[in-house]
Amino acid sequence: MSQQEAKVRWGVLGAARINRRLIPGLKQSNNTELVAIASRDRDKAHQAAAQWGAELAYDSYEALLNDRRIQAVYIPLPNALHVEWVIKAAQAGKHVLCEKPLALTPEAVTKVMEAAVANKVQVMEAFMYRFHPQQGRVRELLAEGAIGEARVVRGSFAFPMVTGNYNIRLDQTLGGGALWDVGCYGVNVARWMLGSEPISVYAEATLEQGVDISTAVILDFGEQRRALMDFGLNYGRRSFYEIIGTAGTLSVENMWQEPDGEAYVYLRNEKGLTTIPFAPVNHFKLEVEAFSQAILAGQPIPYPLSDSVENARVCSALLQSIHEGRKIVL
Repeated sequence: MSQQEAKVRWGVLGAARINRRLIPGLKQSNNTELVAIASRDRDKAHQAAAQWGAELAYDSYEALLNDRRIQAVYIPLPNALHVEWVIKAAQAGKHVLCEKPLALTPEAVTKVMEAAVANKVQVMEAFMYRFHPQQGRVRELLAEGAIGEARVVRGSFAFPMVTGNYNIRLDQTLGGGALWDVGCYGVNVARWMLGSEPISVYAEATLEQGVDISTAVILDFGEQRRALMDFGLNYGRRSFYEIIGTAGTLSVENMWQEPDGEAYVYLRNEKGLTTIPFAPVNHFKLEVEAFSQAILAGQPIPYPLSDSVENARVCSALLQSIHEGRKIVL
């Protein structure tokens, strides 16, 4: 079988809600095969396997990891369980695509890196938006100087959380809160587009049950560059970022979108407004394909764990700022 015809055999640890976005992309990918789904609830495992057309259902995560036919796993478990199961998967010889945030501290990401190296597997944090050609075009325009020198990244990611019953997003013990749920995206895009790390951070938040449900942050990158972001679980759905430069702006609406939606980049400079459209694509599919291709080709993954270390470092500092009420120097 040629490399182009080869497929990575995948398993999924957990019957999480996010599967409804990731798994369709995995099944559409040309270099993947969904083999198994595991849940600690036997009925849920079999229901999920039937729903998604997986051949096998396991009633424990360990059983799936012990299946030698499976080469890679997707981990959509609660945030606080990511590191434990990523390391166990690595020790079982599985490549891992882990839902964001990969870990809740930079030190924990370092432990994941060590496990990946020791077991010769690839591990990547699942920021699917990075694979949409929309973001690639923004980076090209920045490199071309279309808006001069980038000075400010502004962004917002929010949605109204369902209330009234237990919600994992409000569980402090499992890594709940707006920052880890949606804010890590904004931190990631600011670092990515400005191409460096912040030198200090400041955040203010509304807390509920010990976690932030709405947060506003300032990231200072030095050299007159800053990011201003807000994240929320208690106000209207919003998903956008813009980059303000010395000679114009780049704006992206609906960035962390449902797959296959309309996508545009808006460029405003001395030439006026230019609207750049993109054909509908499933960025979850593109993410899984790129990760699988790296496995098949024996090449480095698109985004290394060193990036995840820095994202976790900034998010952890923002939480520190929230609880201490002061600017944190990195």
